[in-house]
Amino acid sequence: MKLPHAAINRPVTVTMAFVGLAIIGIFAAFKLPLEQFPEIEIPYVGLSIPYGNSTATEIERNITRPVEEILSTMSGIDDMSSFTRPGNVFFSISLDPNQDVTGKGIEAKELVENIRHLLPDDVRYVTLRQRDPNDEPLVDILITVPDLNPDTAFEVLETQVRAELERVPGVNSVELYGIVEDEVHIELDPGRIAAYGLDYVDIQRRLQQENFFVSAGNFETARQEFQVRPIGRYEDLDSIRALPITGTIVLDDVAQVIKRPSDETNRRLANGERSVGVSVFKRPEANLVAVARAVEAQLDEINQQETFANAIFHSMDSVADNVVQSLNDLRDSGMIGGLLSVIVLFLFLRHVQTSLLIAATVPLAMCATLGLMYFLGMTLNLLSMVGLMLGIGLLVDNSVVSAEAIALRRRDPGTTPKEAAEKGVSEVALAITAGTLTTVVVFVPSFMTNVQQVATMQQNIAIPLCTALLGSLLVAQTLVPTVMARLPMPKKEPKHRIIDALANVYDRIIRLTLGHRFFSFVLACLIAGSGWYAYQQLEVDMNPAEESDQLRLSYYVRGSMDIDYIETFIRRVDGYLLDGREKFQIKDVFTSYDTDRGRTTLTIRDDATMNAQEIQDLIMKDIPELPNIFMRFQSGKRGFGGRRGGDGGGMSMRLVGDSTDELLTIGDDVVAMLEQHPMLLNVQHDGESNRVELNIRYRPEVAGQLGITARQVSQSVQVALGGRAMSRGFVERGRETNIYLELEEADDADLDTVRSLAIFKPDGGTVPLETVADLTFDSSIRVIRRQNRETSLNVNFGVRDAPPAVGRTIVEDAMNKYQMPPGYRWQFGRDADMDNEMFREMAINVVMAVLLVYMLMAALFESVLFPTTVIIAIGYSAVGVFLFLWATGTQLTAMALTGMLLLSGIVVNNGIVLLNRIQQLRRDGMERTRAIVESGRHRLRPILMTVCTTIAGMIPLALGETRVGGMGPTYYPMARALIGGLAFSTVITLLVLPLMYVLLDDLKNGLYQFWLKTRARAAALSGSS
Repeated sequence: MKLPHAAINRPVTVTMAFVGLAIIGIFAAFKLPLEQFPEIEIPYVGLSIPYGNSTATEIERNITRPVEEILSTMSGIDDMSSFTRPGNVFFSISLDPNQDVTGKGIEAKELVENIRHLLPDDVRYVTLRQRDPNDEPLVDILITVPDLNPDTAFEVLETQVRAELERVPGVNSVELYGIVEDEVHIELDPGRIAAYGLDYVDIQRRLQQENFFVSAGNFETARQEFQVRPIGRYEDLDSIRALPITGTIVLDDVAQVIKRPSDETNRRLANGERSVGVSVFKRPEANLVAVARAVEAQLDEINQQETFANAIFHSMDSVADNVVQSLNDLRDSGMIGGLLSVIVLFLFLRHVQTSLLIAATVPLAMCATLGLMYFLGMTLNLLSMVGLMLGIGLLVDNSVVSAEAIALRRRDPGTTPKEAAEKGVSEVALAITAGTLTTVVVFVPSFMTNVQQVATMQQNIAIPLCTALLGSLLVAQTLVPTVMARLPMPKKEPKHRIIDALANVYDRIIRLTLGHRFFSFVLACLIAGSGWYAYQQLEVDMNPAEESDQLRLSYYVRGSMDIDYIETFIRRVDGYLLDGREKFQIKDVFTSYDTDRGRTTLTIRDDATMNAQEIQDLIMKDIPELPNIFMRFQSGKRGFGGRRGGDGGGMSMRLVGDSTDELLTIGDDVVAMLEQHPMLLNVQHDGESNRVELNIRYRPEVAGQLGITARQVSQSVQVALGGRAMSRGFVERGRETNIYLELEEADDADLDTVRSLAIFKPDGGTVPLETVADLTFDSSIRVIRRQNRETSLNVNFGVRDAPPAVGRTIVEDAMNKYQMPPGYRWQFGRDADMDNEMFREMAINVVMAVLLVYMLMAALFESVLFPTTVIIAIGYSAVGVFLFLWATGTQLTAMALTGMLLLSGIVVNNGIVLLNRIQQLRRDGMERTRAIVESGRHRLRPILMTVCTTIAGMIPLALGETRVGGMGPTYYPMARALIGGLAFSTVITLLVLPLMYVLLDDLKNGLYQFWLKTRARAAALSGSS
């Protein structure tokens, strides 16, 4: 039994089914979690190896290079980079998309553990880190508390801010920045240690032995298993002071044990006032918006407390606000688009009941989609919302075609309403099914792509959109015929003067076209060629920059500077910005900094009349300067999800060579050269300048005679001057505090102190350090960056009011003129490769989609000629896209290519409806030209209706500035691509497709006649022989 027949004869069943569907959809709408982006597993593994009190060069030689060599043996690695700085090295491994991230992380750690014997003995542990989308803070807050006592600030913020926020449901963790934590310092007295015949290293070893908290295994009884865990942590300062060292000597005899605030090197200012940073992170499964609102409510309660009565809470960034803004923009665009579609329907149909019936397709299909998303565990995010919004203009198409076919049959004499409904839907069932499936199938290549950005964007748009389209197909074949079989219809079709006039014009034009086929074909080819010209004029930028209400000014410190000296300059800059608030059109100035670098975030006023670049130029014109402190604005984030080309944002290039020192010199030269070009801005490299460092070189010829080893010298110097951290801390009120072992007054040590540092001999007594080592001052590298086992330096830059291709051309021309030293080279960064890869992958997806559409139509219609004719509409839709984007000055972006992908499935629908009707009429015995003309007249109104409703649904998005996440790439290139391609291809469908159909039909008939003649001639020759 056919579906329309069953639906028409069971109206109650159909009604209950759709009422139930609506209830499920409404329930799901309130239950679906809101997210910024869908949950994805990022193909990434990170490894961190701390190695305290060691230079970057030492770590690179002893840890970085051996670990890189063993990690390079892993399969499935796309890119590997390392970041080595004093005390730590971090490895970042990007994997191929099809790799098991968890398994690869375990494999990477095991490989490093297997070469522990090649690493320094005091490498304590290797930390595995896998990137999580929830690593980004949900909310960033700066708190200014003028009357808060610095000595108790940490305790107050820990108990009254962090603890309270972590109790909020859905909050995973809270981090505090810019506060001074307490530390325990054991300050050794060299004189007393020497008097007792002890050694620094002996004391360190004794402390480590006593302070433990490890598993010692387990034991079993007949019925239970017990875990054994000896406890040896320090519970208070007196327990540390009373630690026996040897015999009757305790630690208190040779050292002072004190608790004091840590040296503050990370500071924050909010509008010139010292402040504290608070970052809140949510749990992966929690609702983003709900948690953010709960956090904001909790912060309001905290602000009411007496301690924070005079505090000012500055919201730095809120992901939830951006998501809500973007979702609201999409919702509003969808509602306006839906309203415009309904108005267009009524103007065409002039029948309220039919218009409302067709319009009901949208909410019913949406309910089906929301219900499926809920049961599949999906989220309502910025991409799935786009899929739903795109569906608003497309969902009515199937119902329009069904309703028009039924209305046409209702006017047949002697046909009952039920028969008309069943017959009308049956006539177009194959056409609307094929049209829906062609739209669905274009997204199949998106599930096979290896480029994660492309896959994430297109898949999350595809699932809700395709589900909604399939739902609309169900409505068109069940609810529409069921209602229209019982709906009173006017006996005569209302007159549509405009449609009738268009039909008459179409009649004349199509006859003229078919009568002058050669001229029409040449004209069609010229129109196709215009698309290539328009494409050549377009600006191509796969990942356009975000538009943010914030500017970020970065500081880079060259050389060694005191934190207080840096703060003095930072306050000068902040004062300059705050004094010029009106001139610069900014609201707030937030700054964070340490001894290496800093960043100032400027919030642009809502009523600002200048754009971001104009404000940057104005600020940099008279900004205070200081030697060896360089300031650059960061270029905006680029692409889906806010991908940066480097630390400086925008785009990047790589300098590659063996020596970081040489790369820093080249980098400075390249930055100075590129800064001269007016089209480039925010040019900077990510290297950190060398610092002056005291090197201690062991003298084996002297030390060996005294029985002192290089290891003894190194450990003694580390303990005495380096502030050696113990592996376990001191626990007070349930919180662990770090313990540091150091020489008394180590912070005030000078060169003479270091020279006279006592080194203990094995047989007793001491010698000064300068006796067994040479002391020299050398330049020391702060950071060593390596990518794919090559030392490198990134140079980041932005382009002023031009696409990335312009910037790449400028940089390429400049670098071709720059003489690189032998053994050094340059190349563009991964952002350029990613842009090209995205364009290539999306273009392949479009080609694959066209092929799949062709194969599907060939299978459904059991014809090769039919799909060949229809597929021409896809090519002309691309011409329409390029012409429309060029005419409106719109860039060709990843969003625009996604629109073109969707177009390849949509534009064939009208061709299917038109050519399917031509074939029906020809099968009924009608002459070809007349069948073409009559088909065009019959299908003109439904084709125009579907096109106009789709375009009406896209207009709000095409005219608006709605962005991904509120600040990311705009959606309007996609909407404009759909509008331009659909409008242009509609004209082509009505005029050029019949021409191509006739040409191909003539070709088929000619080939068939040729085959018959050849066969007959062959038969004649064989008969005569």
